[in-house]
Amino acid sequence: MKKLVIALALSLSTAALAKEVTTTLKVEGWHCGGCSDKTEAELKKVTGVKSVKTDLGKGTTEVTYDDAKVKAEQLEKAVATAGFKLKK
Repeated sequence: MKKLVIALALSLSTAALAKEVTTTLKVEGWHCGGCSDKTEAELKKVTGVKSVKTDLGKGTTEVTYDDAKVKAEQLEKAVATAGFKLKK
């Protein structure tokens, strides 16, 4: 019983530390709606990503994610998988 209580307390404390973060990524190489759609689809596949909104005109994508589950490198990799790269 003690182990169960400890495990539950640890899982609750980890959840309490996680927070939802929204960031805007600038993407290079988009030239049509298909490009931004492909990037959006790849980002949505990342576990912990809550929402993705692309803006072709600005060349940006706004990503909301759980910072305990998602690292910046994962977002960059998803953009690369779609065939594009982030502007630094």
